[in-house]
Amino acid sequence: MELRSGDYGQRMARKRTRVALTSGGLEPVADAGSGSHSPFATAFIDVLKANTSVMDGTGLFSQIRRPVMLGANQTPEYSDVRKAGHEGGDFLFVRKR
Repeated sequence: MELRSGDYGQRMARKRTRVALTSGGLEPVADAGSGSHSPFATAFIDVLKANTSVMDGTGLFSQIRRPVMLGANQTPEYSDVRKAGHEGGDFLFVRKR
């Protein structure tokens, strides 16, 4: 998923971002999967490898959540960190050549 059109990326980059992306909630999470990484790490790496442009954290999370939930008994979470100065920004992932 690429960033929305317009100045969305610039607006997100200017705002302080205090969010957490976790491999699960309060439940135990898998440390190993079918390969050398956990189901969460595998999904994370796969999404980053497929990225061809700039992707925000929300888009990254939306692509990671389902594969992890289907491959393990855990549900990833992505949320603002309370009382940490979050200003509504988001992380931006840029593919390097």
